[in-house]
Amino acid sequence: MKKLFLSLFILSLFTSLSNAQIRNQRRQVPQNVNQEKEKEKYEEKAEKAKKEYISGFVATLKVDDFQKEIITQSMDSYFEEIKKINMLGLNTFERKEYIEKFDKRHFKDVEQIVSEDIMSKIMDAVKGKWDQKEAKKKKKKRKKKEN
Repeated sequence: MKKLFLSLFILSLFTSLSNAQIRNQRRQVPQNVNQEKEKEKYEEKAEKAKKEYISGFVATLKVDDFQKEIITQSMDSYFEEIKKINMLGLNTFERKEYIEKFDKRHFKDVEQIVSEDIMSKIMDAVKGKWDQKEAKKKKKKRKKKEN
């Protein structure tokens, strides 16, 4: 009789635990879907901000349309590669070293078609040192002087 009660108790315990796990899994699915949607929205926002940053920067450069297109493509691919490097999970010093090597390699073709001054501006922009608001102020000042 004791064995029967003990086995029924254990059986009921296992079934209740398995049912609880199934219910938890069902509850987590909508959260994962919401997280996916939030992640997609964030990535879209980031992509849009990146495009605006690049186009705003390139608009301030005094180069022809062909050079602007090359610079835009190079900067876009640069940011994509940096994103991949950051996702590798390297140590800080390894990541910095890898990015430095990548910086030297990536803009070789751009260095050949633009001046040193413009190249330094490009490197400042990809490192985050270019201020979009400051560039707009300078543009407004130039327009006022011309008028």
